[in-house]
Amino acid sequence: MKNFQENLNNAKNLHKSGKINKAINIYKKLLKFNNSDAQIYYLIGTAFLQKKNYVESINYLNQAISIRKDIPIYFNNLGIALSQLNQNEDALKNYKKALELKPDLIDAIINSGIAYKKLFKYKKAIKYFDKSLKIDPNNYLLLNNIGNLYKSLGDTEEAHKFYDRALKIKDDYCDSINNKAELYLQKKDFKKALVYFEKVIKINPKFTYALGKLIHTKKHLCDWSDYDLNLDKVLNGIKNKETVIEPFPMLSLIDDPDLQLKNAIIYNNLEFKKYNYEDNNLKSIKSDKIRIGYYGAEFFNHPVLQLTKDIFKSHDKSKFEMYGFFHGPVKDKMHFEIQKYFKKFFDINNNSIEEVVELSRSLKINIAINLTGHTADSKNSIYLSRVAPVQISFVGYSGTMGTNFMDYIIGDKFLIPKKNYKFYTEKILNMPNCFFPGPNKINVSEKKFSRKTVNLPEESFVFGSFNNSYKITPEIFTAWMSILKLTKKSVLWLLDNNQIATSNLINEAKRQGVEASRIIFAEKVYYDEHLKRFELMDLSLDTFPYNGHTTTSEAIRSGVPPITLAGNSFTSRVAGSLLNGIGLNELISTNIKEYISLACELASNKSKYQSIKKKLEENSKILFDSKKYTKDLENIYENLVI
Repeated sequence: MKNFQENLNNAKNLHKSGKINKAINIYKKLLKFNNSDAQIYYLIGTAFLQKKNYVESINYLNQAISIRKDIPIYFNNLGIALSQLNQNEDALKNYKKALELKPDLIDAIINSGIAYKKLFKYKKAIKYFDKSLKIDPNNYLLLNNIGNLYKSLGDTEEAHKFYDRALKIKDDYCDSINNKAELYLQKKDFKKALVYFEKVIKINPKFTYALGKLIHTKKHLCDWSDYDLNLDKVLNGIKNKETVIEPFPMLSLIDDPDLQLKNAIIYNNLEFKKYNYEDNNLKSIKSDKIRIGYYGAEFFNHPVLQLTKDIFKSHDKSKFEMYGFFHGPVKDKMHFEIQKYFKKFFDINNNSIEEVVELSRSLKINIAINLTGHTADSKNSIYLSRVAPVQISFVGYSGTMGTNFMDYIIGDKFLIPKKNYKFYTEKILNMPNCFFPGPNKINVSEKKFSRKTVNLPEESFVFGSFNNSYKITPEIFTAWMSILKLTKKSVLWLLDNNQIATSNLINEAKRQGVEASRIIFAEKVYYDEHLKRFELMDLSLDTFPYNGHTTTSEAIRSGVPPITLAGNSFTSRVAGSLLNGIGLNELISTNIKEYISLACELASNKSKYQSIKKKLEENSKILFDSKKYTKDLENIYENLVI
């Protein structure tokens, strides 16, 4: 080939300018004339690494190393590609080789720390990061990675310090800005989180999932500025297969199971393509008892554990063995109390994926129950290589996970109508009644509450919604304001989730012509007291498209009729499932006009209201028969194994 060096220089320049595909094409042509040039294999491998095509990157970098075993950067880049596929042990071997050749190669030292962090070997990670800092104390990438390490350890203060140090060196470094925003969001400091997410969007409007997190933060604050504009950006982003919003915040934004599925698939393609895994098509090993593994972050005083604890208590121990696998952030009284109902209970927070898979297989788990799904502190990567032959999504995440490794989802015929099965990658397992579990008994405070003590007017009809503020949309709040305007002697009782949300809701009510005095906010109290004061509400107004789930169950238990708007998505049909389960379908509306009309009718028609309330009190126990619920669930489990 004439002008070999000229073509190589041209390819390198294209590569440097970001025209990677054109560079790769020239590199490959050059290989035809010199297939023993290690540098070209290295350049192609590095180009594929930049394109996040890690398999191809590994292929070319291995060929480069087969020709030249004395160049440290070859081993370093191979380690990066392997680590991106979560093959961190192999990555570390290559970083070690790179450091044997060049002991002060800063990239290999930093990358070793990252690999150890991924393996949850935090002490070793800190050792390598400290060594890196001594060589290059002003490396903002390194400082950000150390921040991430402390974030994983739950040390928020130290994490912020290192992010701030990174930003002092490079003030427009989006990763550190986004990481600070996420920490504030995690700590429910929504005001600060919003400031930092806005900074990210300003610098890079396409930064991975920043827009979705910005929207979700604003929803917590009931800040609906640019709501429709941002919604359009999300819809267009999903249409273009962009990483615009994570699956969970999408659930409260729009009632469209098709879009939720497409968005989940986009998320999974990003989140799980970095793992090199084998689905080994495990077969159940028969034994005297069916072995159920419950995997979750919620084994503490959390709604998921509150809902499921009676299941663990009621399982037939003569037929089933229960194993608990905990990967959450909190260990409280409930965390330790619940463990006695399991044959064995494991804390897998610091276990690698491979270790969890190996442990589960050694225990011969027949059915794995994923209690967390796409919510906080998930560990979904453990299901990729199968911790059990049968893997089920249950309770924690309200929608399809959009993966090929969750086999089933627990539902019921109302929750997921057959026409919607096509929007789920999982097969649907229907409970005979309502899918939503509920404890038989729950601790309710004996404290005496009156309308006066909670600032409610004695003679008014009390509409209420004790849902989280992020579930309140402009559409549903406008419906609530319409209800108040149509029922003069009434008030709306909401949770005081945060000061900014409260202020924004009051201002919005005024803007819509409703006096601020008609919106009353319930202060935060202990959970048992919250359940007790619930009884002072006359009618619970559900949110849409993300219904009240636990909140609706609490309303029913408290004898408060809830009305709901049932849509098409999982989240918008949970309250309807609960009401359908107790034969109160007359409280389920299918559009906003019907929802408003139903609320107004129950407020004005005392006879109908009392009839509904009586029916609710007579039928509600069905939802809290945890022994029957557990038996029905066990029947499903048995049919999957036998």
